[in-house]
Formats: sequence, C-alpha cells, structure tokens
Amino acid sequence: MRNYLEKLLKKANYNPLQDVLIHVGDIISKGPHQGSLDTLDFMTAHNVTGVRGNHDQQVVEWRGWLGWISTMPRAAKWLQNLEQRWNEAQSDDDEDDTTLEFWLRKARSSASREEKSFWKLVPEDWLLFDAHYAIARDMTDMHYQYLLKLPLRLYIPSAHTFIVHAGLLPYNPHYPPEDASKQPLARIPTLRFTEPSQEDRIEKLRNLQEIAILKDIPQNTDPWVTLNMRSVAKGKVKKKAKEGKPWSKIWNQHMKNCVGYGRHGAKAERPWSMEDIEDDDNGVEFDFDNFEMSSTKKMRLLCYPSTTIYGHAAARGLEVKRWSFGLDTGCVYEKKLTALVIGGKALKHGAEIIGFEEYHEGADQFTMAKEKKHIPFGDNALARTVSVRCRN
Repeated sequence: MRNYLEKLLKKANYNPLQDVLIHVGDIISKGPHQGSLDTLDFMTAHNVTGVRGNHDQQVVEWRGWLGWISTMPRAAKWLQNLEQRWNEAQSDDDEDDTTLEFWLRKARSSASREEKSFWKLVPEDWLLFDAHYAIARDMTDMHYQYLLKLPLRLYIPSAHTFIVHAGLLPYNPHYPPEDASKQPLARIPTLRFTEPSQEDRIEKLRNLQEIAILKDIPQNTDPWVTLNMRSVAKGKVKKKAKEGKPWSKIWNQHMKNCVGYGRHGAKAERPWSMEDIEDDDNGVEFDFDNFEMSSTKKMRLLCYPSTTIYGHAAARGLEVKRWSFGLDTGCVYEKKLTALVIGGKALKHGAEIIGFEEYHEGADQFTMAKEKKHIPFGDNALARTVSVRCRN
C-alpha cells in the first residue's frame, strides 16, 4: 500500500534528513500484488530500517525454495507447466471451481508417478501460487536481499525500547515471575566494573537486563514466537488472540511491578514517575492507565520498565498502553495505516497529555484533533499517533 505509506509520511511531516523511519513488518502480501512490489521498491531504495513479519518470512522462504528447485531442470519444468495450467484454469469459464486450494488438490490427485515425486518437494502446508509465492517469484534480487537482512527484533538501548513484529515476553511463563534464577527482571545484573556515576550505573544495569530479556528468555529466542505470538495460555505461546491473555497485557502488568533497584543497587528517583516512591517493605502498584499509584503487598521486581512497539494484531486495531504500542490498524482491510511519532521531552512546550483510558479497541476512529495530542513514551519522552484512512 505504498500510496498510503507516502501519504502517512507526508502527514507526519517525515524528514529523511532528521528522522529515523522504522517499520514493524508485514510490508507485503496482503494488499494488491503490484502494491507489494512497489512497497518493496520504496523500502529497498531508501534502505528503511525494520523487522521481518510472518508474511515477509513466508515470501523469503518461497524465494529460497524457488531458487533451490530451479537447480533441478525437470522439477523446474514441471512447476512451470503446472503454473501455466493454473493460469489457464482461472480464465476457463467451464471450470466448476477455480479456487486455488481446490484446484491444487485436484491436480495433485491426478498427477502421474513422476509428477507426484515433484509434488513431494513442496513443503507441507505451503500453498503453491498463492500471494507469497507470486511476490517471491516476481521480486528482484535486491528486494530479496532487503527482506533477508531484516532482523526479527530491534533493540534501542538509549530509549529502553524493543521493536518486534508480533510480540515479546518479559519473563519465562514456565516459572514464577519472581524466580531470580530464571527471570532476568527478578535479579540485578552483576557489573564487571564500576560506572563513573550512579546514573550511568543504573543505565548500564537496565541495558544488561533488557539484553537478558532477548537472550535468556527462551521464547524470545524462538523466531516463530516473535513472528506469530498474540497471546499466552497456561504458559504456552498462542498464535490466536482468543486462546489466552494478550501478551501485551502481560508485558504491561510485568512492567508495573518494576520497582527499581533501591537499596539492592543504585537508588534513584524513577524517571517515569513524578516523585520517588521507593518502598522497601511493600511492593508498589502503578495504575498507569489512570496515572495513580497505590502501595500493596504484591510482587516486586528489581527492574525498570521498558517499551515494546509491534504490529501483527490488526484485529485489535490501535493498541496504546503505557509500555507497549500496537500499530497495525488494518490498512489492507480498508481501515487505517498508523505511525507512532516519537520525539520531545515530557511536559515541555505546553504539550497536551492524553490519558490512556481514551485508547481502546475502537481507537482507530479517533478524530484528527485527538491524534494531535501527545502521550507519554518511555521514561520521560512524548509520542503521538498519526493515521491515514485506506481505500482500495
């Protein structure tokens, strides 16, 4: 949907000389075929930073498969003839049913012995000639290299922010969240040397914990999880949103239990709060949705909050929480294309702060006036959402 991407960048006053543009994946396959190739042209030509989505991954896999099968002349010829037959079937008015799945099943069942040996080369559950296959076939080598080099996760240490396509877990759900032997956010890392200042020491400790989230939580090292996760049920990652608790809710609940390092490390005022609320006897519960704070007997984690930005969950629309931002607002479904614009310090320049209770599942229907309001991001920065309406 390149045309809407360019409209969005214009509306957001994007300046490539000053701004960093990052996408959260799934930049191809759901919209028109040529639109996917045009979007790839844009991303490749501008070398846009981003992460790989599950649909991008399928295109990468098809391209690799096509390159492999092209080295087998007889198999390559079979594939070429089969695709030609499929194209003819689509234009044949006498065909009773020309849906791709039906046609492929019929072609496979009537294949000769040699053809069946070629069919076995197609991985199980892959759909020949679908949108992912078509993009993989028609994209250039530069497109392929661009997709191939996209990482599954991005980490921005200075902003204490992760960027992923589907999601990230703050702890291993197979063990209690406060288990210091298993959970990175339940223990303070060990520094090999002393930082020159208390502030630098806290920053270093935070970065080490955030790196541990990526490295020491096994689910976060699994590519399938970062590409497909929507929820967690009974300790297991789920692809379907309705099968468990949304991972973003788990993330935010976990971050609310971060109480800093206190007497265990370098005690300092929390930059995301307006006052130091260290409590060595009780856990501290933050109700960031309503900007309230209460003290209660609950889990205390020796950590500072970090933020995750993601896509993937188009069905949920715009999801803005205190420590996570879901940006997939379903442009390919004629809804919206949305950007999160990050910049500026909190409480500066008279910026109007919007409360999180104003964001909900129907947030993609916000008026432009509301979009101009700012929301807290990270420790003490500001952000705003910008959207354009998509029409096929």
